[in-house]
Amino acid sequence: MPGLRNIRFKVPSVVVLSIEHFPRILVSWELEPTAQNLGCLKFFVDRGESPSEFQELTKEGIPYSSPHEFIDETPITQDLNKVYYYRVRAVEFVNGTPVQTFASEASTWDGNLDLVGLYIVEEHLFALRHVYGVPAMIFKKRRDGAYCTECWDDVLKRITKSSCRTCYGTGRVGGYYPPIDAWMHFEPDPHSEGVAEWGRRQASQTDIQFTNYPLLSPDDLIVELKLNRFWKVVNVRAPEKNRTTILQMARLDAVNPSDIEYKIQIPEERRLLMLKEEDEREEEREF
Repeated sequence: MPGLRNIRFKVPSVVVLSIEHFPRILVSWELEPTAQNLGCLKFFVDRGESPSEFQELTKEGIPYSSPHEFIDETPITQDLNKVYYYRVRAVEFVNGTPVQTFASEASTWDGNLDLVGLYIVEEHLFALRHVYGVPAMIFKKRRDGAYCTECWDDVLKRITKSSCRTCYGTGRVGGYYPPIDAWMHFEPDPHSEGVAEWGRRQASQTDIQFTNYPLLSPDDLIVELKLNRFWKVVNVRAPEKNRTTILQMARLDAVNPSDIEYKIQIPEERRLLMLKEEDEREEEREF
C-alpha cells in the first residue's frame, strides 16, 4: 500500500541560464511542507513543447536527498517561437518498485505571477468562461520531433505538398500536439473575397483575447468549436506585469475549409461537454 498522502508541489521555477553555444535551462522545485518521511521519493523532470504532451528527461530519477534542481542542456533555444514547458514528478518507491506518482503543474520560463497578476488572470478566466467567452481548442504546432516521411525534402529543407495527412503541412510527424481546452473571446471578423489563380478564395481575419496559458505561438491552430471554424495564429501581443505574461491578444487567419487542417480529428466527447456548458450558461439569467 502506498504510504504517502497529499504530496503537493509549489509551481516549479524555470530559468534560462544561457542560449548560445551551450543552451542551459535550470528547473528547480519545492514541495509544500509536510510531516511525512519523503526519503522514498525520486524526482523526474519532463519537458514538452505543449502542456498536453511531455517527454522524460531524467531516466534514473533524482533522489530526494539531492538538490531539487535539474539543468536541461538539450533544448533548442535559437527559435524565438519555441516555448518549452517543464513538469516535475515525485515518484514513491517501495523496495525499488514505483507505487504512486505526484506531479507538479506545468511551468515555463515566462515567470511566476504575484498576487495582483494572479487576480487579473483569474478575473479574465471567470469572464471568458462564465460571461462572454466561447469554447475552443488549441493545437500547439510541433517544432521538435521526426520530420515527415511523406513530404519532407531533406535537400530543400521544406515540405513538398501541403495536403499531407502525416504532418498536416507542418513538416513534422503528427503535425500538432494533442488539443488543449480553452475559453476565449473572438472579435467580429471582416469578411472579404479575392480571386486567386485557382479561383475565388474567401479571406478572413480576427483577433482574440485569451489568458496566459498555454502561451500561443505563430502557426498554432485554434478551433472555434461551436462554428467548427479553424484559425491559425499569425502574431501574439502579450500584456505583462513585471515581465510576466498575464493576457494574450492574437491575430488569427481563417483556415480555408479545403485545407488539410480540417482533416484533424476533434475529440467529440470533449467538444460536446464544452458546448453543453456554453448552452447552460446562455440559459441562465444575468440579472
